[in-house]
Amino acid sequence: MKIISEIFFLNENKTGWNRLLKRLIFLTAGFVLAIFNNAETSHKNDDMEIHTVVAVGDIMLSGSAKPLLRKKGYGYSFEDPVLSKLIKNADLSFANLECPVTKTGTACKNKKFVFRGDPASIKALRKAGFDMLSLANNHIMDYNEPGLYSTIDYCKKSGMACSGAGTDITHARKAAILKRNGITYGLLSYSMTYPKEFWATSDTAGAAYGEENSVIDDVQKTRKEADVVIVSFHWGAELADAPKPYQIKMAHAAIDSGADMVFGHHPHVPQPIEIYKGKPVFYSLGNYAFGSYSRKTPVSFAARVVLKENRISGIRIYPLIVDNYEVTFRPACARNKRAEEIIKHLHEISQPFGTEITYDRGTGVVDLESRLGL
Repeated sequence: MKIISEIFFLNENKTGWNRLLKRLIFLTAGFVLAIFNNAETSHKNDDMEIHTVVAVGDIMLSGSAKPLLRKKGYGYSFEDPVLSKLIKNADLSFANLECPVTKTGTACKNKKFVFRGDPASIKALRKAGFDMLSLANNHIMDYNEPGLYSTIDYCKKSGMACSGAGTDITHARKAAILKRNGITYGLLSYSMTYPKEFWATSDTAGAAYGEENSVIDDVQKTRKEADVVIVSFHWGAELADAPKPYQIKMAHAAIDSGADMVFGHHPHVPQPIEIYKGKPVFYSLGNYAFGSYSRKTPVSFAARVVLKENRISGIRIYPLIVDNYEVTFRPACARNKRAEEIIKHLHEISQPFGTEITYDRGTGVVDLESRLGL
């Protein structure tokens, strides 16, 4: 303003056009101040508290990986620097634990693949930054009831919340509730995979089967306890890159009942991302740290969901290499052309749901605020 005053002083005895110049200067100064004030207001709006949820797919630190992990330590699987930072920095990090963790129990008979994790793997998961685990899958009862009970106990002792399996169906359907940075999260987990004998009943232990009316009821109850409700489903066909009709139906039912996001797993490969009523459905996150060798499951992704005032405002996708012939049981962020190819594939398979995923510096972005006009 001092500069503006000096201009006025120097021009006060000049011809009439200077009066017009003065008015233009005042108008310009007012315009600049208005922009500054608007920017400051916008900055204050941008300063709304942001929370993040990171989700990955199947974790099974056993099987073919066991000899290597016993030698290197179970934390080896979580040493990728980008992924380590991503998981640890999130308010909440989620995964599906695809095996019981136990030193006791006997292997389930008449089942081709049975897995058992070492208790040290649970400590490694917690140290890696994971907060919540789904136990609802087709391997959690591989070592029968003692194996399940040990897994739940190890999770509790490590400080990780888990849901989706229990001593009976009531216990298995119970939400895991966890408070992080002022936000209360509720996790419900269900298995819709065989063997049916692994499903909990009123008097037998097991995984919670995702019966539609039960899911609706559970979500509505959890909605009263939690600020953010997450529903996890173990479902679909292995190696299929598209969801079955029942997956879509169940995902929509969960969100219609009050869920904020749906995480799917079991196919071991990525399936589409759908934005349904402003809420994301990840039909399959694919593998993460999975103890088997297969050329059929080379890639997957991690999802970072951003929330502002408990409303989802954006998603960033981290493309991953999970081919164990290449990464040897340590998932790694894809780079350059390979990252772009994974994001392109995810974009293409998501087109039936109208989801736009754009490539951005090695990651994929779904901007919900732009998409929904929020």
